[in-house]
Amino acid sequence: MSSRLFPSILFCTLFFAGCAPVTQNQMAAKGVTPLAAKQIFDLVSGNSLHMEAIDLDSYMYFHPDGTISGRAESMTADDTDKGGWDINGENQLCLKFKVWYYGEMRCYSVFPDGGKNNYALFLNNGALAYNAQSLSGDSAHLYKAPESTKKDSFLRESLTSGKTSPSPVAATVPQTAAPTNKAGYLRESLAAGSTATTQHEAEPSAAVDQKNENTPAATDAEVEHTVKSTAKNCPGCNLEKSDLRQADLVGANLKGTNLKGADLSRANLRRANLEGANLTGAFLLNTNLPGANLKGANLTDADLTGANLTKADFTGAKTSNMILTNAHLDGVQGLK
Repeated sequence: MSSRLFPSILFCTLFFAGCAPVTQNQMAAKGVTPLAAKQIFDLVSGNSLHMEAIDLDSYMYFHPDGTISGRAESMTADDTDKGGWDINGENQLCLKFKVWYYGEMRCYSVFPDGGKNNYALFLNNGALAYNAQSLSGDSAHLYKAPESTKKDSFLRESLTSGKTSPSPVAATVPQTAAPTNKAGYLRESLAAGSTATTQHEAEPSAAVDQKNENTPAATDAEVEHTVKSTAKNCPGCNLEKSDLRQADLVGANLKGTNLKGADLSRANLRRANLEGANLTGAFLLNTNLPGANLKGANLTDADLTGANLTKADFTGAKTSNMILTNAHLDGVQGLK
C-alpha cells in the first residue's frame, strides 16, 4: 500500500447488511438527506469513525480541539497520520492530514445509511467515497497528548543586542503567523454553541487550514493511481479524458459513466459493466473487453484497434465511426 491514502469508491463493507447506494442521487431517491453542520459536529467531535473503502480500513479520532488522529489497518508502512478536521459552510466534513490524501483537504457530505451508527460519505461529484461506522470516544486509543511546550533558550536576539550571558528564558520561539483567510469553517462556533454562524463568520481551524510545507505535491503517478482506483466502481461518475491506460478494471461497475475521450488503452475490462457509458472518442487500443456489457453505450468515434471483444454485448450501442481494426470479435453480440 502506498504511503498516501487514495479516496476510492467502496465495495460492500462487511459490517453492513447489504450494499449501500453508490451515488448521492441514489440516496436522494430513497428520501435520505445529508446531515447538517450541527449534526456532523455532534457525530464526530470527541468520537471516532471506522472508515472503509476498497483500499482503506481505518479508524479516525476527532479530537474536540480540531485535530484528528488516524490509523489504517493491515498496511505495511505509514499506517498512522495526524491532521485537522472541520465543517465547512456547505455542511461537509473536511479532513486534512499531513501525509494521507497528499496532505490536501478533502470534504465530504455525510448521509445516514442503513442503521443508527452507519453513514456514507460522498465526494463533490456525488460518488461514494467511504462507508463509516460511528464509535463512541477514542475507541481505538489513537489520541496522544501534545508534547510538553517547555521553552528552549533561543539566543539570536540577545547576542544581537550584545549580551554575553543571555538568560535561558530571555527569548521566545519565533511564531508562525496564523492564517487570515476566511472560508466558512464552523467547528469552533459550533463548539461554542453558536447557532447562527454564516459562511463568513468563522475562521478555518488552524489544524485544517495550515499548509504543511514538508508535504510533497502529488506526483503524476499518484494521481493516476487515484483515478484508476476510483474507476473500479464508479457508476455515473465523470471520468472524461481520464488516463486509465493499463488499469486493472476487471468486473468494474462503470454503468452510465462519462468516459468521453478517456484513454483505456491496454486496460483490463473483462466482464466490466459499461452499460449506457459515454465512450465517445475514447481510446481502447488493445483493451481487454471479453464479456463486457456495452449495452446502450455511446461508442461514436471510439478507437478499439486490436481490442479483445470476445462475447462483448453491444446491444443498442451507438457505434458510428467506431474503429475495429484487428479487433477480436468472436461471439460478440448486438454489433451491427
